[in-house]
Amino acid sequence: MSEVNPTRLCIVGTGFSGTAALFHLVNALTADRRPVPSVEILTIESRQVNGPGYPYAPYELLPGHLCNNQARQMSLAGDDFYDWLGEHRQRLAAEFPALIRETHPVVPLDAWEPDPEGFYPRALFGVYLEERFRDTVMKARRHGIRIQSYNGYCAIDGYRQSERFSLVIERVDDGSREVITGIDKLLLSTGHWVPLDTESEMTAGNFLDSPYPDSKLRASVAAWSEAVRDKTLTCFVKGMGPSGIDAIMSLAESGTFHFSDSGHITGYTPSPEEAQIQIVAGSRCGFFPAVRGASVEYQFQYLTEETFGELERVLGQKLGLNDILSMIDQELRAATSGQIGWQDIVEPKFENAFEKLRYDVTCPHENNLVHTILLKARRMKFYRHLNAFEKEIYDRELDTHFIRIAVPIPLLNAEKLLALFESGKLESVKMGYQISGNPVAHGGQYQVTFTDGDAESTRLVDAVIRASGQDFRLSLHPSRLVSALAEREELLANREGHYSTGGIMLDSDESYGVMCRDPETGRVVPSPWIASYGVLTRYWQNERNFSAAFVEAAMWLSEEWAAYCARQSSPLVAESAWQN
Repeated sequence: MSEVNPTRLCIVGTGFSGTAALFHLVNALTADRRPVPSVEILTIESRQVNGPGYPYAPYELLPGHLCNNQARQMSLAGDDFYDWLGEHRQRLAAEFPALIRETHPVVPLDAWEPDPEGFYPRALFGVYLEERFRDTVMKARRHGIRIQSYNGYCAIDGYRQSERFSLVIERVDDGSREVITGIDKLLLSTGHWVPLDTESEMTAGNFLDSPYPDSKLRASVAAWSEAVRDKTLTCFVKGMGPSGIDAIMSLAESGTFHFSDSGHITGYTPSPEEAQIQIVAGSRCGFFPAVRGASVEYQFQYLTEETFGELERVLGQKLGLNDILSMIDQELRAATSGQIGWQDIVEPKFENAFEKLRYDVTCPHENNLVHTILLKARRMKFYRHLNAFEKEIYDRELDTHFIRIAVPIPLLNAEKLLALFESGKLESVKMGYQISGNPVAHGGQYQVTFTDGDAESTRLVDAVIRASGQDFRLSLHPSRLVSALAEREELLANREGHYSTGGIMLDSDESYGVMCRDPETGRVVPSPWIASYGVLTRYWQNERNFSAAFVEAAMWLSEEWAAYCARQSSPLVAESAWQN
């Protein structure tokens, strides 16, 4: 490399989304028949390890914290995760036996073969991400691409400087700061976050704002148990989605699940050494997601197009939220011979979560059809076509139902939950859809309000673990970098009319370039430097699910940035060289 100043690319956050960006970017830069431009890639990560990030950190999770997608759907590209499992089968069985046994409880480790339909621990997927990050760095360096990783640093500020961008980073351990200058392109891949809690009463010592890391949860439970002494500790898990299930598994971790010869859960025995803990799970609807069953082939009759915009063009009319719900209802009824409609999604015809789980573990065909239809509706990206009032209604009242259907749970988790119910360890409540805070602090405990039949009831619990969906308002983002960029108007909260949808503005529906305010003209324009994808961006939570969405975004970014690098390296010939 003869250039003095290589094109400088920076990725903030090296969890799954940042790792996917690096993986595809390096592949794009080193693709066959393309000259490798002069490039330096910088990565910023507060943890000491790159790859796993927050949700897949191997040493912050339990084996029972499972991915909610099969191995064939969890990957940086194609079947790469499943292929990696097979390639390293013997080593993984030797180094991580507990992670393998979680998915294959009755298979001898020396006979284990990866299952593309298997649901593996998120910690194991984290190992894969860590190794793939390291492999990608080695590949980049073999091709002359400079890589510099700033681990143990947080990005806290950023600003324009001499037609490039500068980033202020701070060491986690001692607070010392450095400034990285001359950045050409910057990706914010900060992932999920725990929003700043605006209710001071919910920040007491017996309130935990997240079930992760598991070590923090267990330390908190030990302290809570000591506080109640010889009484039963009642822990309320707010949220019954995947994070809520992880919290429940952590609270029951020291007990023993029993398996049949075929590997199914048959019961649960609490540990005699553990503190007496009663788990109460609650959510607005009061139900866990359904079990992820087999994929089904279904010929759509109403949601016939791949995108909502295409459907409107085919029908020759503008569709509103009520029209969409009506079409979903018609599709559900057509698929299930009239057995299930939209109202059955809103209010499942079961007495409680236990009864619904008993139905779901049979993996009924109707559940698979419902999942297929609602996932298709969500992926058609109808949300972006709603007006501001309809978006507000959807976010407040409807998205929870789509999420509950679109993100099913592994059968193993459902069987464990049933065993916990049957052992008396677990209860559930339906909190309803009231706007007010629930639970609320009450005399050193918390009061949970829930529906009991047609009546409203309350009960007191000793501690609360929040595992509910996050708040997407930009003002509640805990990152100092995001706050600083928002204050400088390098990021703009997405507003449509009277309504703030959450997340930041993007320059188009199919782009991940962010919008900013030009300090000279005051106009809102595309940022020359910053891109973002994941939950920080507008509509992400309403339109996208699963690892495939991050991979799709990473591939878009890699092509954009690789083309930019080529132009910077040789402006006169880059376009023809890139296209050839």
